[in-house]
Amino acid sequence: MAALPIDDVSPPQTPFPSAPRSGYPPAGQGLRYTPPSSPASPHPSLEPTAPHDMHYYLTEGLGGVKPREFRGGKTFMKAIQSQANELCSGKTSQQYAVFAPVNQAQLAVIDRIHRTHFKGHHFLYFDREETLIVKLLAGVVQELASQDFGVRLDGMIYDMGLFENIGRTESATFIGNGSEKEADCSWMPWTTRPHIPDWPTLVIESGISQSRDRLVADAHWWLENSGGQVKIVLVISFSQTEKEICLQQWELVTIPDPHDTQGQPGPTRTAPAIVREIDLVAGVPNEASLTLNFASVFLRPPAEGEGDFIFSPEELELFSTKVWKFGGYDKKTQSKYCRSTLPSYCCKPHSMLTVSTAEGVEGRGGAPVNRRYSI
Repeated sequence: MAALPIDDVSPPQTPFPSAPRSGYPPAGQGLRYTPPSSPASPHPSLEPTAPHDMHYYLTEGLGGVKPREFRGGKTFMKAIQSQANELCSGKTSQQYAVFAPVNQAQLAVIDRIHRTHFKGHHFLYFDREETLIVKLLAGVVQELASQDFGVRLDGMIYDMGLFENIGRTESATFIGNGSEKEADCSWMPWTTRPHIPDWPTLVIESGISQSRDRLVADAHWWLENSGGQVKIVLVISFSQTEKEICLQQWELVTIPDPHDTQGQPGPTRTAPAIVREIDLVAGVPNEASLTLNFASVFLRPPAEGEGDFIFSPEELELFSTKVWKFGGYDKKTQSKYCRSTLPSYCCKPHSMLTVSTAEGVEGRGGAPVNRRYSI
């Protein structure tokens, strides 16, 4: 697909719809609201934060992004392709696009375009707010970072003889509280979660370092909307200029709640928090390791010959070296990559959860589409 000028895209005309505070958990239940982190901060706070409302998911990390009005499939394709080209060529650092309002019929049109032309981009859709947030693939580095990490984890799983007991997906959409989302990669253990509506246990979200606040919001979405069924979210952000990759391991943690009613024995609260953060810089020796808990991934204790998935300092260095060796192309090559249909060139998932149906699904029209998964 050839590059398309930004002038061909109609300017934004529709503001964000009002965002009622209706996120997980419902109002009046659970923890108090914590305001979004400052976009000026290079790293979010290591302190746990409370579940957020819908306004947080609609706005966090999207400062300066004006929603576009959906005016048909061709205009949508032009808008996405133009911004993706500018992102990969370094003309912009904005990785997200927003369209509003987008109703169910329009979403069906976008869905078909997404599955045939823009497989590398990932969607987050809000039903009541009729808002679509698109995370654009920022070139080969992002694709390689998430895929190569997944290959290394799959290798560890294979060595334990568990390769047939877990599935990795790259295009499945999961439905939360009034919204639905795709991940870059996710893993679901078949033996403990055998049903299609089940959530994955491990999710990867990746993007450029300037999008880190938004990636953190994505991590919160998985942990909060799944009601804790997603156990680990690995946020991978990178700076191509600095040749740096940041790994953040997000999980739900339970800590004492000093804001609870006095006198209540042992008040606690559960909230997302970073349990591990590692910066990998090209040419700088790495001394940190990353551990993914076996029970969190497979939802059972490890048996003989099984154990936690440990990425040693040397393994993480090899991961970083490979990303920059094969992904550190010049901007011209990056731009050509972004003008392609963006297939997963590195590897294909060994097991997919996507299901094609001839009758269509839940108001998406009559064309075959990927089945949605709900809690």
